[in-house]
Amino acid sequence: MKILAPNVAVQLAEFAYDSIGVASGKSTGIEPNRIISKHFAFDASKSTLTGVSGTVAEHVLNHSTGFGFFGLGKADGNHKGEMVIAFRGTAGIADTLTDLHCGVTVGPNYKTVHAGFNRTFESIKLQLANLLNKAGNRPVHCVGHSLGGALATLAASWIKDQYKVPVKLYTFGSPRVGFNAFATQVETSLNGVYRAVHRSDPVTMVPVWPFIHAGDEYRLSTCVSLTGASHKIGGDSPGYINTASKYKDYKSMQKGSMSNLSLTRLKYSNRHHATFNALWADKITNALLTLLRESGKMTSILAQGAVGGALTLYDTLARALVEISKLSSKYAEDSKGLIGHILNFVGKPAVLVVDVTYKLAKDALYWMLEKLNTLVKSAIQMAPYVGFG
Repeated sequence: MKILAPNVAVQLAEFAYDSIGVASGKSTGIEPNRIISKHFAFDASKSTLTGVSGTVAEHVLNHSTGFGFFGLGKADGNHKGEMVIAFRGTAGIADTLTDLHCGVTVGPNYKTVHAGFNRTFESIKLQLANLLNKAGNRPVHCVGHSLGGALATLAASWIKDQYKVPVKLYTFGSPRVGFNAFATQVETSLNGVYRAVHRSDPVTMVPVWPFIHAGDEYRLSTCVSLTGASHKIGGDSPGYINTASKYKDYKSMQKGSMSNLSLTRLKYSNRHHATFNALWADKITNALLTLLRESGKMTSILAQGAVGGALTLYDTLARALVEISKLSSKYAEDSKGLIGHILNFVGKPAVLVVDVTYKLAKDALYWMLEKLNTLVKSAIQMAPYVGFG
């Protein structure tokens, strides 16, 4: 099974958005560009996948739309005998991603995943099963941008578990899908995970921990200033098609550092160094995880995250930070340093930390969520520019 070239994978991710027109009858057929059609063939009457976005309201109304395409490798292309499934994103992901009551559920590999993403995947799964049963035991490429990346991740995991065929996963600007156990199983079970990002894309940073990414990070753009425009698949600011097409393969891309593994402690006296960008988002997350691991609070926090939404989780986190700060003078300084950096990260440097209180810890965590979520919504709701329906 050959790896999809980056320019082929990203073109497939954009092509998936055409399924909106096909499913609604506004488009008479599937017309992939020459880069895609060189390798894969699509049948308009059989290849279009439909589904329902992850918001509860859309599921109640059963608002079904086109969500992607299923194609087969051409005999004269590089992927003969293989198949591809490309998923699109949706503007509805803005509410799904930033809903603090989103909750979690059991995903396709029986591990904890985002409930909204999984609802959408479940609305597509039966169609996938019918197509895969007819196509036979072929290797599968799963591709997607934005929410499409999350759906591709869930689909890849499910296909590998159910059909035992080689599966490779390619995502662009994908949000995080599940907790650590889900991510680990995806990494170890699939035959390749290629997660391409713009460092400045805020969508790749949510949902926040304890959701984490699966697989290595391939950085197409290393600018750390967080901007909504960096989530666009088209255009040049920087645009995933533009950046991915510059590389002949994934080996030539810069790999991101392993997330959530760096031992990090933040001194309160250095808090003014923190600014609202991707670099400091990583440092703050690593400092939080270092504190939770060393204090022995990690297990209880993860258990709470598995049963509640983000509001419940961060309420528990705030209480844990207060408890940790009382364990020793060292932990008190580390907790104070973490909260001080969060306050500067969200643009509230005038708020001083004397003692770590529950209200201050909860406010700081909520302000961080609120600032990230505002940027994520601006990124995704730029519908005319990112191709969302």
